[in-house]
Amino acid sequence: MSVIGTFILPAIILFIIALVLLSIFFGKKYTGAKSTKLLLGTYFSILVLAVIVYYCIPKSSFFPSEGDTQNLTYEQIHQAIDQETIEDIDAIKEKERWNIPFDQEELNIQDIEDNNMYTIFDRKENDDQTIDVIYYVANTNYNGYDFFEEIPLPLVSIEGEDHLMVNPPMDYDFEIKLYSFHNDFVISQFRGGGLTEEFDRRFDEDKPLNYDFLIIRIPKNLKLTGSEFVNFLGE
Repeated sequence: MSVIGTFILPAIILFIIALVLLSIFFGKKYTGAKSTKLLLGTYFSILVLAVIVYYCIPKSSFFPSEGDTQNLTYEQIHQAIDQETIEDIDAIKEKERWNIPFDQEELNIQDIEDNNMYTIFDRKENDDQTIDVIYYVANTNYNGYDFFEEIPLPLVSIEGEDHLMVNPPMDYDFEIKLYSFHNDFVISQFRGGGLTEEFDRRFDEDKPLNYDFLIIRIPKNLKLTGSEFVNFLGE
């Protein structure tokens, strides 16, 4: 919160408390029409002062500063993968990369089929005896807040001599709860809109929130076993 907001907000809170106490005190002395006028006048004073304070505090005190990237549909995400244009799209980000030394001739990928995560392979141009597993996430921006940093990583490892294991983040019972609220009640009651308008915004089902996938780059002559369905880039 800005310095202005730090000093003004406590002052407005104290002022509102004082007005409420005064209205209660004078309300006992005045009845009928006079009491109603006093209450309406107090309420109107609070509204006017709240509007002034609202416009004095910088917007950055209420809203995140990072830009809101445009979310992608399933088709757009997979098109970017197939065309290898991932690095050019802001909505798709590399979350983590594992470089796993591997000197065997075969790699068993049977267990990867059960992780419910879209996985695609890519052959390198040489035999560097290293498997590169790259974890990507897309559409991490929601209502102006990017929760990219909060997304947990999958567990990637080689079990035994030749089994590649990938346990997706959902195995860790991770959950993100999003809360949304309005800060401009004093404005919305004059010009319309408000809480209902904010909470009625639904995420487009065709644009998946926090869509993740893997790209696994393997040495040129490494043989994959354990699965009949292997997706390769460009094929």
